[in-house]
Parts: sequence; C-alpha cells; structure tokens
Amino acid sequence: MELPKIKNDDLPEELKSILGDDDAVFDSIVNPMDILTLNFNPEVFNKERIEIAEKYIECRKKLQQSHETQRHNQNSKENSKDSEETP
Repeated sequence: MELPKIKNDDLPEELKSILGDDDAVFDSIVNPMDILTLNFNPEVFNKERIEIAEKYIECRKKLQQSHETQRHNQNSKENSKDSEETP
C-alpha cells in the first residue's frame, strides 16, 4: 500500500527543522493484513435480495393458507359434531 509523502520544500519551517532534508513520510496506522477487500456488485446484491424477499412472501402465503385450511377443517369437524348431537 502506497502512502503519501510531502516533499521537504512544501513543509513548514517547524517540520523542516525536525525532519532535516528528508521528506515527510506517513506510516500506516493499520496492518495491511487487517484490511479486508470485498468484491461487491450492488446490482447482483439487489437482484438476490429481491429474489429472497419474493421467496419469503411466497412461504408466508403458503403458511397462511395452511393455517386457514386447518382452521376450516377444525370448524367443519366441530360443526358436524354439533349437528350430530342436536336431535
């Protein structure tokens, strides 16, 4: 990783007295091995995000239909029991 340098001619007198004839060189504050680079494509990310959301919606619809079917079957059984019990 290439860090910037400031030429000695561009330094203020106070820094020239400290550095002498050398240029100002910056030291890295992080270890280059700690830097993580990600290959990120926002178009692919958004496409996959939408696909997952659509799958989630479809699953929720199926679950809701399943619950409604169970409730309907349970109500039908209760109604048939009630009709059998009444003379």
